[in-house]
Amino acid sequence: MLHTRRIWTVATVSTEEDLAAMLVDHTWCSCNGFRLHEYLFLNDATGPMGAQEYAVIKESTGAQVESITFSWCSYYRALQLICEIVAGRYDGERCGILREGRIDPNPHHRCMACA
Repeated sequence: MLHTRRIWTVATVSTEEDLAAMLVDHTWCSCNGFRLHEYLFLNDATGPMGAQEYAVIKESTGAQVESITFSWCSYYRALQLICEIVAGRYDGERCGILREGRIDPNPHHRCMACA
């Protein structure tokens, strides 16, 4: 994870297909993240004009299990990676730990990264 001091606001997504479409078809603010099952997909991009890189965090442990540049993926490749992640294929990997307090529960979140 590049941005260890960033604070994210996280929206819950209900299906792997919805998340894949959201991550490959849109550019999100740097402070956006998504929750699918027990995983967080946190925008780790350097800015809205850069590649849309996401740190994938297993929420129960705070361990980063993967980092994926979704702007370089097709919908089908993104869907494949997301399905592998939620199936636990990457759970043994540890790329870092998400520090507590980095997820903002406020639904009206505003920060410097917000568009």
